[in-house]
Amino acid sequence: MPTPDDGPPTEFEITSEFETNLASEPADERVYRIALQLYEPARVATIAERADCAPDTARRHLERLIDIGVLERVAENPATYRRNESYFEWRKRSRLEQLSPSQLQDRLEELTSREQTLRERYDAERPGDVDALDHADYDQVEEVWMELSEWETVRRRIRRLDDVRRQRAADSESEAA
Repeated sequence: MPTPDDGPPTEFEITSEFETNLASEPADERVYRIALQLYEPARVATIAERADCAPDTARRHLERLIDIGVLERVAENPATYRRNESYFEWRKRSRLEQLSPSQLQDRLEELTSREQTLRERYDAERPGDVDALDHADYDQVEEVWMELSEWETVRRRIRRLDDVRRQRAADSESEAA
């Protein structure tokens, strides 16, 4: 058993722990957790192998996940599936809609402040305008890429929060009319 002095777990330990935890789950949960990772299309046989279940079992659970919107079928023969990104976007927006107006405003302020810091640091309006090699030596360019990726995430979150804020304002106006 690791002790606090052992340091953080390695990537291998985390992967191994995930696989161990996954193996102890029922088949439907294993298929679901694999489905959440399907950023690229995958066939039933591949998913069944990763979920350690029979292809017919995987297919049954994959069809249920299509029915509730988590997955989309991208091909019929052979049956191929991937995450339904619009479902996950809807979930994120639904969670944001639960925030109070002040919580929403606080998050927007935090994120816009972070974006402004990144704009100033890179003297650019958006991450796509930045050439990472102009801002770091070759051995440090990965750090710049990570920060540019974070900047893109910040921009997406700002758009999502702003969309929720605008929708609330529109809803308030229509209720007042």
